Amino acid sequence: MNDTEFEESLRKTLQPIAPSAELHRRIRLELSEPRGVPASGVLRRPAAPGVFLRFLRDFGWACAGAAAAPAIFAYLPMRHTAQTPVATSTQPVAPVAQPATAQVDSFEHEETTYELLATEDSDEFVQTDDGPAHEIRYTYRERHEWTNSHTGAHVVLEVPREDVYLYPVALQ
Repeated sequence: MNDTEFEESLRKTLQPIAPSAELHRRIRLELSEPRGVPASGVLRRPAAPGVFLRFLRDFGWACAGAAAAPAIFAYLPMRHTAQTPVATSTQPVAPVAQPATAQVDSFEHEETTYELLATEDSDEFVQTDDGPAHEIRYTYRERHEWTNSHTGAHVVLEVPREDVYLYPVALQ
C-alpha cells in the first residue's frame, strides 16, 4: 500500500462529526457580547526602533556620560601642591615639610559591578567576511565605587554600556 492509497482509505473511513447545536449556540453568544481588551492573551513585541531612534537613544546616553564626567571631576577635591618659598637672602633655607595630603586625598577603588539591563535580538542578518551573522545587543550599567578611608567620602560613577555581538549563522 503506497501513500496515496493509504490517504484515500483514511478519507473514506474517517469522517468529521458535525458540530452540535450547543456549540453553535455558545459561539453565537460569545460573538454577540461586546468585549474590551482581554485580561490575558498574547502580548505582541513592540516594533524595533528605527535607525534614527536608535541613534537618538545612543546619542542621549553619550551626552549623559559626557555631562557626568565634568560633574565628577568638579566634585573630586583638587590636589594642591605646596610650593617652596623663594629665598631672597643668601642664607640657606630649611626645606618646608610637605603635609601628608597624598594619604588624605587618596580614593581607593571599592568595587565594580555590571548590571544587565536589556538584550535586543535583531531579526536581520548582517553580511560579514565570514558569512551571514546574527546581531545581538546587550545593554549594561557599569557601576564603579571609590571610598576615602580618611574623610569617609564615597564616590559612585554609573556608566551605560552597550555591547554588540555578531554570531555566525550556519547555513546547511
